[in-house]
Amino acid sequence: MNGSMESKFSQKPRVVFGVIGDDIHVVANRILAIGLDAAGFMAINLGTHNTAEDFVEAAIESEAHAVLVSSVNGEGETWCPNFRQRFIEKGMEHIILYVGGNLVVGERRKEDVINLFRSYGFDRVFYQQTDFETVFNLLKEDMTYGNSKY
Repeated sequence: MNGSMESKFSQKPRVVFGVIGDDIHVVANRILAIGLDAAGFMAINLGTHNTAEDFVEAAIESEAHAVLVSSVNGEGETWCPNFRQRFIEKGMEHIILYVGGNLVVGERRKEDVINLFRSYGFDRVFYQQTDFETVFNLLKEDMTYGNSKY
């Protein structure tokens, strides 16, 4: 986005988020929408049943600064490989990528799950329980000092 041109979007940092795969857990997604808005973000909620391509397309369309992916049923491992690569291919290599929830099926060491999702290209991985305030504060920090062009 060119700083001299007026954007068609809110001047708030834009965050695309949703639930990936066949997961239909929508309650936390709705709470996340409310929290993002209250924390000063423009929340673009994709809802449930999303593919990686849905996140990429929405990020391009909204000129998003970050993408937050959730998985409650453990399908994240199936749907998220090469996640960052999909954004790189569309010229969005600097977008901030977060993933959280119950990301894998079965019990695994937290460090193993975090390393797996980092290998998929996520900047931050929140495995199982994480409070939203922590996520919002880190998101603001990453947008200020990290990869974001915001």
